[in-house]
Amino acid sequence: MKVRLTISCTGLRDADVFSKSDPLVTIFDVYNNELGRTECVDNELNPVFKETITLDYDPLEEQELIFKVWDIDDYNNDITKADFLGEMQCTLEHLVDCANFSKPLRYEGADFGKIFIKTEKLAQPQKGGKKAKKGKKGTEK
Repeated sequence: MKVRLTISCTGLRDADVFSKSDPLVTIFDVYNNELGRTECVDNELNPVFKETITLDYDPLEEQELIFKVWDIDDYNNDITKADFLGEMQCTLEHLVDCANFSKPLRYEGADFGKIFIKTEKLAQPQKGGKKAKKGKKGTEK
């Protein structure tokens, strides 16, 4: 099964001097593999990310996720050159169960801002099945 995550944040830490932070969110597994990322939103401490992230979800497997928020400082969205704004850890199962999830972001032992995640289960196409043809007024032929 696949799930789609829509992410937003509020009250992010401002890591820039002459403007506001330019946040981007990355998702990692516990082995530090990057599973996805949002786009960078310029000069925004309360970003609503337009790009969604689609992940594989297995309800029988515990999938621990780490969401990290970065202030991007270059045009390549390179997180190795970015300022770290905070992180949150949870399981994908918890996100699916909640559908609308929020939790504070942690930075150096304190809460700085909040992350919001809307989770949608995506319909899987049926294998080998044919769609019924519609006749007049939507009746099946």
